[in-house]
Amino acid sequence: MFEKLGHLVVRRRKAMVVLFIVSILTAGTVGSMVFSRLDSGGYSNPKSDSYQVYNYLNKNLKIADPNVVVVVDSDNLSITDPTVVAKARVLEAEMAKAPGVTKVVSYWNAGGEKTLAASDGKAAYILVYSEDEAFTPGSQEMGKYFQKNFDGKRDGLTIYSGGVGVVGNAINTKIADDLKIAEAISIPLTFILLVFVFGAMAASAMPLIVGVSAILGAFFLLYLISLVTSVSIYALN
Repeated sequence: MFEKLGHLVVRRRKAMVVLFIVSILTAGTVGSMVFSRLDSGGYSNPKSDSYQVYNYLNKNLKIADPNVVVVVDSDNLSITDPTVVAKARVLEAEMAKAPGVTKVVSYWNAGGEKTLAASDGKAAYILVYSEDEAFTPGSQEMGKYFQKNFDGKRDGLTIYSGGVGVVGNAINTKIADDLKIAEAISIPLTFILLVFVFGAMAASAMPLIVGVSAILGAFFLLYLISLVTSVSIYALN
């Protein structure tokens, strides 16, 4: 069987090269989208009592954790100052319109709930909820959106975004960046070593071509798998 396959490849070598290049380019293009679909969760034991209680509260009583926790610092003003209240209301309205947001709860719209305020009275929480579970791609996208669009100085207020959405996005981004750095360092060094071993550029390039093709193919397969089930970010390792 393999002998016949070998003869076929030799006879159709030009077509095989074109097919190989097209396949690798397709795998690389589609596979590059896998990074935004990977989960960074998996820290809870589904069989534990605490996790079962959490699921019960979530499904039956609709009690859920906020996806993004925003801290609003009013600097030297009190959070009950009319100017701060007005700015916070505007901020809440903008956050409520963000993609994927289902509910926004804050110190100001919860009737001055003390548990949502800092002890010095100069900072307060805004809790942002979504339908996505913690550490899922949707949760991470929301965390990324809030950091990009709300973090920093804003109308005299200082905004800090946190929570599982932000943490999940940070984990994914860090792992993806580290992977790119590792490949950028290892591939050239490996090629140099292969040149010393084989003594020819063409022979040295073959293992790298096979290796890079395997990596892109793995990304492509991970993307396909992520369409039907959750895949951990650590699968990239």
